Amino acid sequence: MADPLSFEALASSEHVLSSAENFVLYVLLEAVARGKGGAGGGSRLPLNLGVVIDRSGSMYDERRLEFVTEAVKFLADNLTADDKVSIVAFADKAKVLITPEAARDKSAVKRAIDDIDLLEIGGGTQMALGMRAAIDEVKKNLSPDRLNRVLVLTDGQTYEETACIELVEKNRGEISFSTMGVGVEFNEKLLQRIAQDSNGKYHFIGDPAEIPGIFEDELEGLRAVSLRNGRIEVTLSQGVQVREAFRASPEIYVLGTPLVGEDRKIGYEIGDLQAGVPGSVLLTLVLPPRKPGQVRILQSTFHYEIPGGAENTVSCDLTCDYTLDRTLTSKRNGRVMNLVDQVSIAKLQAKAEEELKAGNVDRATRLLGNALQGTQRMGNVKATQALSGLIDQIKKTQTLQTKAAKTTLLQAQAVVRKTQMLDPEALKEFQNKNGK
Repeated sequence: MADPLSFEALASSEHVLSSAENFVLYVLLEAVARGKGGAGGGSRLPLNLGVVIDRSGSMYDERRLEFVTEAVKFLADNLTADDKVSIVAFADKAKVLITPEAARDKSAVKRAIDDIDLLEIGGGTQMALGMRAAIDEVKKNLSPDRLNRVLVLTDGQTYEETACIELVEKNRGEISFSTMGVGVEFNEKLLQRIAQDSNGKYHFIGDPAEIPGIFEDELEGLRAVSLRNGRIEVTLSQGVQVREAFRASPEIYVLGTPLVGEDRKIGYEIGDLQAGVPGSVLLTLVLPPRKPGQVRILQSTFHYEIPGGAENTVSCDLTCDYTLDRTLTSKRNGRVMNLVDQVSIAKLQAKAEEELKAGNVDRATRLLGNALQGTQRMGNVKATQALSGLIDQIKKTQTLQTKAAKTTLLQAQAVVRKTQMLDPEALKEFQNKNGK
């Protein structure tokens, strides 16, 4: 039987300069599930979903609630008899519209969502109440043999943000959360954190007409899951330090600098793996000087579960040749360096946003210009267009306070965060440029 996944550790260079005091090495740790999705590449896993819908007063703007209604009806039409789904609406209060038992009747789901505007739940935004109600429903059918996820859609700032984070932390490892922010008034940092901390997905929805498509994307992604609860464990060799760590695929975001204990071990949660979609972490390592020769830099193990089975592991080591030949150390792995460049662009965009919020418009524009040069060099057309549009908006408004500027910013964030996978020909060209 073929292995259900591949796992590898790739370094930016196979060679390390022996005389360098602080040699920087980038390491990509990447797992890819094989097959076409479903348990072990076979039939797909049944779903256990809680859908949380913001029904505050602003959801009536731009036909947002109308598109949500269409999306939920699509979801109902595409669930099987083995799937479980509950639907919760919230404003100042939360109300369970459909329980998993009632959702077996698709016509009942459609009637309930059509009547969502009749609910007497106020007009505010208490997202934590909606999340809690959906979690309670999901827990009624919680199972390691199901994909347990809560989908949260909102268009505004919520009260009690800390309560939302606490709910995610309390259910870590059991339930993942995907978040959808509509318009420009929601707190994108909160929605991003909820998704990242639980290994779900974050979606920015600039046009409400995109809502049904986002629901379809979520459903397709869940159907493609073949491996559960992925986790990378790394044991660093003595003297090796981690300067930075980033999730590198399918989205880019910072993982922070971990505390390395006496056992030299660090770990990173990857979550569920969709077939063919890499789950990867990019480490920036600082290496000590050593005598010439082959040296093991780290050991890495990927832990995962095949639904219905026990935990499995696959391991690999990363070794490099210490050398005094500087020409050898200049050769780079094109695939790793491409991801390094993508991470650098995301960092520039995030830094520019901080500068803009602080009122440093000129510095923000320069940082975005550097990011734009990077996307142009890499041939990332979507990111180039998004960053160019953001620069134009900043030059016009000198602020992020206008709706147009905030929309452009959120669009740029979403595009820059999404990992661009190179096709084989583009990768060859990139490797040639990087000397390998």
